[in-house]
Amino acid sequence: MDDIVELSVLFIICSFLGYIYELIVTYIYTHKIYSHSMFHIPFLPIYGFGSILIILFLDKYKHNFIKFSILSFLLTGLFEYISGLGLLKIFKIRLWDYTKYIGNINGLVCPLSAFCFTIGSIIITYFLYPFVKNMIATLKK
Repeated sequence: MDDIVELSVLFIICSFLGYIYELIVTYIYTHKIYSHSMFHIPFLPIYGFGSILIILFLDKYKHNFIKFSILSFLLTGLFEYISGLGLLKIFKIRLWDYTKYIGNINGLVCPLSAFCFTIGSIIITYFLYPFVKNMIATLKK
């Protein structure tokens, strides 16, 4: 039961932080503030789902930083590609486009985005998730 609560809290936090990340990246490239949320709130669930995938599949590799980083790069890249492809095929929408980036695959993923998400995975696994676990354990006392 604790795992479900921890992952739910992580989902909410990362969905919010993903929204902030998107605001910052968009501002850097366009010098405009633009909300990417479909929900009219600061919340992007793809980042929440990605964080849960990282914890469920890669947390056990956190003691081997190199292996963790490589697997994170591959998992986040695969998740972004499958998510983008699903959005294209099912809803006929493209929410991101990396066609101008070196090494992109169908404009849905590129090495730079996977690298950025690897950095995010490191932050989540080594800092944010332990903080969430500790916070929930403290609140239960």
